[in-house]
Formats: sequence, structure tokens, C-alpha cells
Amino acid sequence: MSVVVDCTMDTAMKNIVILATGGTIAGAGEQGKDVGYKSGALEAQTLIDAVPELKNVANILVEQVCNINSDDITSEIWISLARRIKELASDGFGTSHENVDGFVIMHGTDTMEETAFFLSLTLDGFAPNAAENVAENAARSVILSEVEGARKNVTGNVVCDASENATGNVAKPVILTGSMRPATAAEPDGPANLLFAVQSAVRLSSSLATCHAREGGHLPFVDSTESSASHSGLSSRPQCRDHHLSFANNVPVFVAFAGKLMDARTVQKVHANDLDAFEEISSELSCPPQSGHHPLLKAKNSFNVSSLRELPRVSILYFNADADAELVRFAAERSAGLVIAGAGAGEFSQAWVAAITEIVAKKNIPVVISTRINCGSIVPEQLLVSGTIASYGLPPAKAAVLLRLALTVTNDSATIQDMFFSLSHMST
Repeated sequence: MSVVVDCTMDTAMKNIVILATGGTIAGAGEQGKDVGYKSGALEAQTLIDAVPELKNVANILVEQVCNINSDDITSEIWISLARRIKELASDGFGTSHENVDGFVIMHGTDTMEETAFFLSLTLDGFAPNAAENVAENAARSVILSEVEGARKNVTGNVVCDASENATGNVAKPVILTGSMRPATAAEPDGPANLLFAVQSAVRLSSSLATCHAREGGHLPFVDSTESSASHSGLSSRPQCRDHHLSFANNVPVFVAFAGKLMDARTVQKVHANDLDAFEEISSELSCPPQSGHHPLLKAKNSFNVSSLRELPRVSILYFNADADAELVRFAAERSAGLVIAGAGAGEFSQAWVAAITEIVAKKNIPVVISTRINCGSIVPEQLLVSGTIASYGLPPAKAAVLLRLALTVTNDSATIQDMFFSLSHMST
């Protein structure tokens, strides 16, 4: 892991650590072309040097965590990344232990939402004696506004209405960003996204610190109302829900992309090519908790993975017409849990019903039912197989992240179902 420290730090500015993992934002190929590049080809400092405006926004401290295509990300890297964020937040940066005010993670877009979701579920768990009960605090607000060319600045009001984190310190914002074009493209989008992410980290850090001072340790939750204006030349996509940011634990994790600051719990990549590739997608719950269950008291808000090297293996199976049910049985032999990306509202064939029923009964493997559709919710009343788990509004990739974390605690399907209910309840 390489480390770069700026020796000309301005004490009046925030200290933002950029953790680089590679991705298209660090990609390089034939000059001027958008395709045919290698992800993770350039070092972080090269990318930062290409954005001179950063020097006017914050003191930038850099670590190269890895330099890979995000399709090669692993749970081992996730855990190492979370551990490093916690270390820097607690101990400071470098030999002089400079205070860290926030984090920006440069990451490939393909699995960015999964890394962001993982961090949102685990960073609190690295704190000593982190609370295990679900936070029942409602979301509050910071507004996104003032479109400036290819970005929006984070401005607006802050309402302080949440408990301080488990260590008693001000939470440090963690913001992921990346790009759809490589650094060698004719018009790369990485520099604007990186600048916006650092600006967002600075603004959120200031808001958090202000609330901490004014409210005696209480932290703000964040709500983002997106401007209706779009980036010039970028395609738009209808929202599946009101634009709303919230974070259910006390470590704010966001994705900053194409001028939008989006909640790690609800953000999804929705376009394979557009520069405006991410949206927030979630669904309102359509059913109450099952009788006798108290999921908001039972489920975990944050998972402690600090002693783990990697997470249990979970496989996602995509159902399509005439899909081979033997694939389900094969995956069950190699996995600690399964996620089914069903058609429509979590539907699949009778052959898959038989295979999943057999796995639930004989293998004692948790099986989560999600949908291959971007919008919508799977609830327990819709499940085709008794003993499976409804994902509610979580898409397959995020359902797999939550299931992997849940399996570090239990493989009891009822308990895991409560976790899914609780998280979806807080994310809507």
C-alpha cells in the first residue's frame, strides 16, 4: 500500500484521505478513445495531479489500496478497506497523526454500489462496543443545489437529530466515486467526479462538526433533493422514488457521481454506458412485520467483521425462461447462501420451486428471493417456497452483501428475514 503525504498542508482546510482502488477512473488506453482501455492502470497521485482545483478545496492525503478492475474486488479487500478507514479515522494519517475529516474512495463503477453498501453496514461495527440494535432515528436533511457546469455543490440546511457514534467521535463521511470513461479519453469524467466527491466530503464534514458542537454530539442524517437540471449531454432516467438520502447507522456513506450525492443503501448503477450511470432506487414497504416478530429490535444495524479475513460465499442465480434447475443445486453445494434473482415479483418455474424447496429442507442454506427488475419489492406473502427470505427492496447484488454479513452471525432464516425487513424499512 503506497502512501503520499502533502507536506504543504493548509491548517485552515479539511484533511480528506483519498483511498484508491483502481477502476475506470484509473484506466488508460489509446489516447482519445473511450473503450479498449485497461482499468487500474494509473496510480492515484497521477489522477489527483490532473485536478489542480483540489488544492483549493482540501488537504489531500493519498493511499493506493489496490489498483484493479472493480470486477476483481473481493470481500477480503472490503474488510481491509473498512479496517483502514477505521484506523485512519481513529489514529490520524501519517507519522504526525494528522486528523482526518473525511474519506473519498476511487472505485470502479461495476461493483461500486456493493462496496458502498458493505461499508455502510460495517464501519460502525469497527467501533468498540458498537451498538447492535437497529437505529430507529428518522432521516433529516442537507440539500444538493447550485448546478455549476458539470457538478453540483453540497449546500443547504442541516438538522441534528441522531445519536453520536459508538466511539463518541464525530462520524467521518465516506464517499465513493469513479468514472465511466478512462483517464485517457478525449473528455474523461473522472476529474469532475473526483472534485465533486472531495467537495461533498468537505461539506459533509463541516456539517457534521457543526452539529456535534451545537447539539453536544448529535449527528445529522442527510436528505438530498436533486435539482431537476441535468448535466449537458447526459441522458436522464425516470426516478423510481422520491430522491431521498438517509443513513441508518452513524457512519455516512455515499456515492458521488455525475453531480449527485446518493445514499449507499439505495444507489444502483442503472446504465452501462451513460456518464450519468447511477440512480437511487428503492420501494415503499407494502406489508407490516409478521405477527410476533419485532425486527426493529432484533436485527443488526452494523456488523462487526474486524476479526474476519473474508465473508461467507453467497451465489446469485438469475432466473430466465426454461432455466436449468440443476444450476440451483450446483450453487448450493458451493455456497453458504443463495440469492435468487426471480422474474417479476420474485417468480420462477416449478422446477426451480422443487430445487429450492429441497435445498431449504435438506441443506439448511438460507435462500433470499429478490427480483431481476430494478423497481419493486418482494415481501414474505409473495414467496413461492416456505422458509425462503424476502429481500424487500434490495436488488440481488445488495441482497447478497447483506446475506453474506448476516451469515457471520447466524444462518437462521427467520432471523435473517428480520434483518432484511429492518434494513428495507430504514432505507425507504
